[in-house]
Amino acid sequence: MKYFSKKLLSILLVLAVGSSCSQLPTQQQEIETVSVTDYVNPFIGTLNKGNTYPGAVLPWGMASPNPQTKDFRLRAGTPATYEHGDPFIYGFSSINLSGVGCPGGGSIPIKLSTGELDLSSDSFKSSYNSEVAEPGYYKVILNQHKLKAEMTATKRSARYNFSFNPEVKKSNMYIDLASQMSHMKGGEINVEEDGTITGYQLDGEFCDCEGIAKIYFALEVIGEPKEIKVFKDQKEINSKKAFGKDVGVALLFDNKPSTLDVKVGISFVSVANAKLNLTQEQRDLSFEDIKLAAKAEWEKQLSKVEIAEGDITDKTVFYTALYHSIIMPHVISDINGEYPLMEKEGVGKAEGYTRYSAYSLWDTYRSVHPLNALLYPKEQRDMTVTMLEMYKESGWLPKWELYGNESWVMVGDPAVPVIVDTYMKGITDFDTDVALKAMLKGATTKENNPLRPGIKNYIELGYCPIDDRGGDPKDFTFHNGIVWGPVSTTLEYNFADYTISKFAEALGKDDVAKQMYEQSMSFKKLYDAETQFFRPKTKAGEWMEPFNPLDRHFDIRWKGSGGKGYCEGTAWQYRFFVPHAMKELKELMGEEAFFTNLEAMFEEGHFDLSNEPDITFPYLFNYLDKKHHYTQKYTKAESEKYFKNAPIGIPGNDDAGTMSAWLVMTQLGIFPDAPGIPTYQLTTPKFNHVQLHLDEYVYGGKVIALEKNGQGDYFDNVTNGNGETLKGFSIEHKDLINSGKLVFNTQLSAIVE
Repeated sequence: MKYFSKKLLSILLVLAVGSSCSQLPTQQQEIETVSVTDYVNPFIGTLNKGNTYPGAVLPWGMASPNPQTKDFRLRAGTPATYEHGDPFIYGFSSINLSGVGCPGGGSIPIKLSTGELDLSSDSFKSSYNSEVAEPGYYKVILNQHKLKAEMTATKRSARYNFSFNPEVKKSNMYIDLASQMSHMKGGEINVEEDGTITGYQLDGEFCDCEGIAKIYFALEVIGEPKEIKVFKDQKEINSKKAFGKDVGVALLFDNKPSTLDVKVGISFVSVANAKLNLTQEQRDLSFEDIKLAAKAEWEKQLSKVEIAEGDITDKTVFYTALYHSIIMPHVISDINGEYPLMEKEGVGKAEGYTRYSAYSLWDTYRSVHPLNALLYPKEQRDMTVTMLEMYKESGWLPKWELYGNESWVMVGDPAVPVIVDTYMKGITDFDTDVALKAMLKGATTKENNPLRPGIKNYIELGYCPIDDRGGDPKDFTFHNGIVWGPVSTTLEYNFADYTISKFAEALGKDDVAKQMYEQSMSFKKLYDAETQFFRPKTKAGEWMEPFNPLDRHFDIRWKGSGGKGYCEGTAWQYRFFVPHAMKELKELMGEEAFFTNLEAMFEEGHFDLSNEPDITFPYLFNYLDKKHHYTQKYTKAESEKYFKNAPIGIPGNDDAGTMSAWLVMTQLGIFPDAPGIPTYQLTTPKFNHVQLHLDEYVYGGKVIALEKNGQGDYFDNVTNGNGETLKGFSIEHKDLINSGKLVFNTQLSAIVE
């Protein structure tokens, strides 16, 4: 048990209302430390298009103060606000998105400079050194400005500490609403009588989404500035308020004080709520108080997984992956429960749950939400309730929601497996009637269905044809009814429909279950026995010709990458994507061909861990007789190949934690290869002894030990806490929860019979 000082406990109590290091620890530090946060390296994923950031944030936190190494002034940038090794820092922002594929966030930019005020980007940019990043804390030295910048966060507010060298005579801070990441720029800014800077930052057009959000803020500076100047279009105006695309406010100091203590409260509802969030969460706490409380919160959440021993680098890679897995979705409801309604004007109030936002569901349904369901069931329950409330407000379940707006990005119906998986894991404290109604609306509405483009053909033909993809091909938006990747879309609909059938069955709705099951099996119409691939087919039922399973390109007509007929992948990446129907696919392909083709996926280099469609494929060998060693072989090889303790240490875009959560579950040895079906596929754990400390909510605080008995990488049997040998190489969720212990009895090499 860990003991905290009275002061720290009081800090935690205050912050509860709102609710790695740049260098590895040495061996001696490992002995002395008691914090798993020492094994988190937030710089992992800040290169190789991982699009993570090193700034301060709490688990699922709304606020995330972070450095900007790109000049976003009056232009959108890459989806990364920070890339390791960039030569300059241009400023700092208080809301950021972790591992996404379109620019958004980077909101409420704060820029620093010295000398006479100059609003050009070059006057604010600076080379930098001495970066330190830890859970809930970031520090850097800006060379040109001779200052040390530190930042930490509560759930809904940011705290900055800017310390200038005493030789600096004049310093400036500029809040520049034209320098956030998104395509939408500007907002409103107001200097109140007491010097508080308030207003809102516009954010919108995320992935071509039409929705616009207002991010309200209240910024306080401890220390009186010499002057405060308001600017519009970079010209000073004689007003305390400005509105437009290019507005900002400058605070000029004569170096008294030399340290600027800056507080930023955030809300998606109002300035009043931004102030409320700030005062309630920060109160009279010092910067150091908040930093300590942030670290303690991360300690609490990361300690759900306790690794008894292990290589320091391995533990750093693992705990950083867990850290990245629980940043998004993030809280959007204010401390009083208020939040912006989904796809409409107005304010709702979250009662009995916390409201979340930033649902990258096509990605996260595969690993992030199943991980939450196991380790963070209360948060997963609230995320599920949030999605159902979104349905009530907008008429549809979310697909890729951000700040109360729907982008309709990606394919399939990805909220469905999340909701079903949550329920099947025993997290049933939500309105199941509303859930089924919402799912069926998406799955059966043939006309004017933005959630499922191509649904009419899918229902009537059993697939989405390649020559009738809906919409206007001249319209380059994602949300115009166009079917992106008809094969991929069909397979995703099939999987969603199967999970609906299991949900309906659990609720005693047998007729619905039968209908959805039959709908889920239509993938057979796209399976070509000759090539043994799922292939695009015309509306007349003919195969698309020519067919190249390696084809991959960017189709400007449909604004989407992937082989013709596929979404973000080739025919190879979708060759086995029927997670709900491995038995049926083996029958179609033949078990021997299934194995041969699956092995070729890896041996010929077709497997792509950097993107979602095929990330479950290493686990499919478990469905074959005596081929489980291949799952153990490839999960180890792919994990070690792509995940490193380095800025390039994530295999491409982290996709809101999806890749990181894949690694977490893989290294634990239990992977949910078909969310909605409450079963985990087993592989060799990374560590010899791990304990999962389950939540009191739903799981009654049970502890599960995952142990590797032996020094090898391969196992032929697993025993539970009662000494019973499991049948096969998978385990149902309920059996895992009640197992007490799983022991993987390993040997050095696979036994080939």
